[in-house]
Amino acid sequence: MSKEDQTKISLELKAKTAFDELNKRASTQPTLVKRIGAIIQFDITKDGKFQHSWIIDGKQGFIYDGKPTEGTTAQVTITVDDNDFVELALGNANAPALFAKGKLKVKGNVMLAQKLSTLFKEQSKL
Repeated sequence: MSKEDQTKISLELKAKTAFDELNKRASTQPTLVKRIGAIIQFDITKDGKFQHSWIIDGKQGFIYDGKPTEGTTAQVTITVDDNDFVELALGNANAPALFAKGKLKVKGNVMLAQKLSTLFKEQSKL
């Protein structure tokens, strides 16, 4: 898939708005993201098909779309549907419940994924 196609898909996803808001906060409060201390990749799906990835880089303190930058790897990859991610980011859903229902999949260090709860709690207050 070309970079242009990936950009078009990301613009169609609701998760893009949530990641844009998280990114705004990360740019003004880098310690908020750095507290995570790990690189976490979100693979967003729609109707069961992969659509786009975003990275929360808790080592550098920023968020970006796409795959991890060259020379880095994600310690954990979270796969979740576009709508479920938005509900999670808004605080209307929680990760353990989505995980239990099979709507959220975690590959890698599960303990690192739990660190995201503070980031999403802060996001849901906005």
